[in-house]
Order: sequence, then structure tokens, then C-alpha cells
Amino acid sequence: MAEPMARTLSDFHYLKHAAALCLLFVGTTFLALNPDWIDRPLVKAINTVASNQPFASRLAFGTVYPTTEGAIVVSLLWYCWFAHDRPESRARLVSGVCAAVLAALVAHFLQGTLPTTPKPIFDAALGLHIPEVLGDAAVLRSAPFAGSPGFPSERAVLFAGLAIAILLVRFELGLLALACTLVIELARVYLGLHYPTNALGSLALAATLAWLAQTRPSLELGALFLRWERGAAPSFYLCSFLVSYLVIAFQDLRELAKGLPQ
Repeated sequence: MAEPMARTLSDFHYLKHAAALCLLFVGTTFLALNPDWIDRPLVKAINTVASNQPFASRLAFGTVYPTTEGAIVVSLLWYCWFAHDRPESRARLVSGVCAAVLAALVAHFLQGTLPTTPKPIFDAALGLHIPEVLGDAAVLRSAPFAGSPGFPSERAVLFAGLAIAILLVRFELGLLALACTLVIELARVYLGLHYPTNALGSLALAATLAWLAQTRPSLELGALFLRWERGAAPSFYLCSFLVSYLVIAFQDLRELAKGLPQ
């Protein structure tokens, strides 16, 4: 059985990697705040191709179906949990999951703070052709959430964080989960649902907190959950499976929350 790739690294290595990833996120944020440099030209070029490829657009739309990513990543997460019964491996996994949730909350805060542009299909400065698979363009652009910023993406940050948590415990499974997340992000960029910097920035933010979560102080939190699992397994797994369902239904729950009266 493969050993966790994180076992041989010291806290200094985790902090060093986290610092580098944080700098990447800061740089990506700077680019997102200046979309005319990279984002808009690249999205326009992609949209020119996508507008003439209806089959590819339908394929991309099927790829970004909300439950697809959640079902794959969460299933791999539980496989990794039951395949590794060593306390350290499970503590690292739990710490990584907590970091992914925290990263999603940070992303939500930054969305309301950073003066970034709306998602490409809602950006009036671009005038993109909206693929037919996304629905009527006028209806989409008149939706209440049409002008809301999309950087960084809460959903992308959450699932990238979960994938990295798996990667640090079971490398090959983590690569599969991360590949799934990357493919879905590329599909969203193709459809005009994300700018390229959104995908890169979300990954960098998730990775920053994932590496920080592997330091010894952070692993103490994972140890607390392990004591809960050993002392009260029924309540632990009840709550864990409930959280798993909420993660899979993340997109639906977010849309429901946005539709509630203010």
C-alpha cells in the first residue's frame, strides 16, 4: 500500500510550499483584477472556437454537471479513508478536508471583497456568444446573480482542496481526483463560465491552505476527529455522510441560497 507522500516532509517544507502557492494566488489575483491583459483576450479566442463547435459545447456542458465532480471526488475521499487506517494518514485527510472547507469560505469572502469582473458570459464588455446548451442568453443575463463576481470560485476551491487532501495521502487517487477537477474547470472556461485566472487562482488558494493543514499544529485538529470516530463511531459517520451529501449538492445549495429573499 502506498505511503502518504506527506509523511517524509517537515513543517518547514509545508510552510515553504504554502508560501510559494500563496504568491501564485496573489499574482493570479492581480491578473484577475486586470482582465484586459490575459483573461478577456483568451476568453474571446476560446469563445470564437466554442461558438462553431456545438458538439464540443454539449460535451463540456455534460462535464460540468453539478453532481459529477462531487460524486467522483467524495467517493475517492471515502475510498482513501477506508484504505488507510493509520492514525496519521487519517489525521492528514481530515485536516485536508477542513482546509478545503475553510478555503471555500475564504473564497466566498474574497468574492464579496475583490472588485473583480463578473463571469465571462455576464461580462458586457466581452459580448460573448453564449452556447445554446446554457439556455437563453437574455434570461441568463437578466438573472439576479448575473453581475456577481466569480473570483475565486467557491466550488472550484472546495473540490480542488478535497482533491489535494487525497493527493497528500494516496498519490495516485489524488491525481485522479485532481485531474477530474482540472477537466471540469477547463470545461467551465470553454463555456465562458470562468476566466482562466479563476481556475488557476482557485487551485492556488486551495493548495495554499491544503499545505498549511499538513503542519503538526493543524494535524491536532485531525486527531480530535479521530478520537470522535473511535469513541462515537455512529454519530461520526452520520455527520460525515451528511456533510458528504452537502458537498455533492454544493451547487444546488448555493443556488438555493442566492434565490432566498434578502
